[in-house]
Amino acid sequence: MIIKIIISSLAILATLFGVFKKNRVFFNVGYFIFGIMVVFDQITLFSSNSESIHLALASLWLIQTSLAIPNKLAYDGSKLAKSAAIKIYSALSIINLFGAYYATIGDEVPQGAMYGHLLLGILPLVAIFLILSDKIEITK
Repeated sequence: MIIKIIISSLAILATLFGVFKKNRVFFNVGYFIFGIMVVFDQITLFSSNSESIHLALASLWLIQTSLAIPNKLAYDGSKLAKSAAIKIYSALSIINLFGAYYATIGDEVPQGAMYGHLLLGILPLVAIFLILSDKIEITK
């Protein structure tokens, strides 16, 4: 349990660092690591009790992981890049806001997990605001 707390805390810190430094690579690294942790956790739970909810949750966070694969490809700042970033960040927000909800009803979810998911649900909205208000470039 302590390892999950450390990994999720580091992932959230990487995402926060990415927001404050306006660096999408660090932003994505946090979501990628957090997503991998949730996927492995849910697959482990599915293999132990065969409840389909765990397979569904693993699939949902696998989507997050695939959306947040960190890369250093240069974006050209075009409308297409902005549009893609907004869509990806919206999806990350929706996934984690659902995670915050599920943390309140799931028996196997640690008590503090809701706060981490809430933070990871709100941070993409901050990034979307910064992109739409041209306070962040899509080139980094």
